Amino acid sequence: MSKRFALIAGLAAASFVTVPALADEIMPIEALEGTVWASQESHDRTAIDANGDISLKESKDIYVAFGDLIDGVYTIKINWWNVEAGLNVVEYAVLLPESDNVYVYIETTHPADSSFPGIQGGGAFRVLDEDTATLTQAGRLLDGSASAFVTKLTRVEAPPEVPLAQTYPKP
Repeated sequence: MSKRFALIAGLAAASFVTVPALADEIMPIEALEGTVWASQESHDRTAIDANGDISLKESKDIYVAFGDLIDGVYTIKINWWNVEAGLNVVEYAVLLPESDNVYVYIETTHPADSSFPGIQGGGAFRVLDEDTATLTQAGRLLDGSASAFVTKLTRVEAPPEVPLAQTYPKP
């Protein structure tokens, strides 16, 4: 694990101060396979640039879909969208357990010339109960700003329908 990812994952996981449940008390790792977790409310992203200027990007919907569990590592799909901004972004990551019911993830990189509109980084997925989780992410924007968000997710039967075509990466 790179030092940068370890720092990002550690910071994200450290934001959870409550005492975790026993590993199988809420949900064993195998139970996440094939599950989908979606926001019920939009989330905001906070950023700060090298000059200390703070910005807030508002109103994004998001879901996380768990794929295969391979040797203790999950593949996940993160889909976020903002109808008003005309954005529908799909990202992929690997996710692994860090402690009881807390998982860290890191996303794939985006080409420098991609015009990627979001945070490139990683974070934590924490199971709060069998139907509720939080997703925390920290990373950098294309302009080098540090950026992060925390959002609450609910387990759903299937991914929500996104009301616009995928804009990134171009299908």
